[in-house]
Amino acid sequence: MAGKLFLSGGGDEKQTFEVDKVFLEGVNSILYIPIAWQNEDYVSCNDWFTNAIKQHKEVKIEMLTDLSKDNDLSKFDAIYIGGGNTFKLLKEIKDNNFDKKLIEFFKEGKSIYGGSAGAIIQGADINTSLLCKDKDVNKVNLQDTSGLNLIKDHDIQAHYESDQAEEHQSYIRKTNRKVIAIPEESALIFDGKEFKAIGLKPITVISKDSSKDYQINETINI
Repeated sequence: MAGKLFLSGGGDEKQTFEVDKVFLEGVNSILYIPIAWQNEDYVSCNDWFTNAIKQHKEVKIEMLTDLSKDNDLSKFDAIYIGGGNTFKLLKEIKDNNFDKKLIEFFKEGKSIYGGSAGAIIQGADINTSLLCKDKDVNKVNLQDTSGLNLIKDHDIQAHYESDQAEEHQSYIRKTNRKVIAIPEESALIFDGKEFKAIGLKPITVISKDSSKDYQINETINI
């Protein structure tokens, strides 16, 4: 039985308020992973995250910044992977075989929330993070850019804006993989069977020749 996957397009706690509210339903303990953050000020990250969650409810939060540790993930209802540099994040995950742990966690019926970079790594490949105005730089020289591929061979884009479709179509013509483009203030939710848009703005599925917007609470055909 798969859990729920929340892929957020990013933004501050005000922009993600509606998405976070849905994510926290039935969640009482969260493992927070902020390692994508580039300046590694994880104390500030934890303060921000704790305050964002407190807007909704009191939840037990444990922060993890060293993925090499032998952590018992089974004691958590959900894992929250924050934003930052996508290449840094995926390298840390792969170097410590944490990708396998995340996939198993999801398959066991637990929830994973990915914000921005944390969302992009759930797709087939993370090179979408090299596109558009919020592009990343591969400073860690990551060679294997394949993601966790929990979204049926689609790539994920965060911080999406409607005038970016053409750039993504050029990317798709090279990769032959569609892109699910998620704006700030919204998220894609996947329960192992069905995909849906939640939040405040439509989600766009882009192919090499066209794009289709899916409205909030609309089932997305993937």
